[in-house]
Amino acid sequence: MQRRCMQLAGFQHLTAVTADVACNHTFYTGVLGLRLVKKSVNQDDVSA
Repeated sequence: MQRRCMQLAGFQHLTAVTADVACNHTFYTGVLGLRLVKKSVNQDDVSA
């Protein structure tokens, strides 16, 4: 049986559900160096 390894070069996307949007945004953009591409509403619970 041949064994394969997957090489990851980065993230395709990240999804975050949070109670503290500003803190999460600071972490993902400031600490991890990612950029915000799209902000949307949780379609399963729009009140969240």
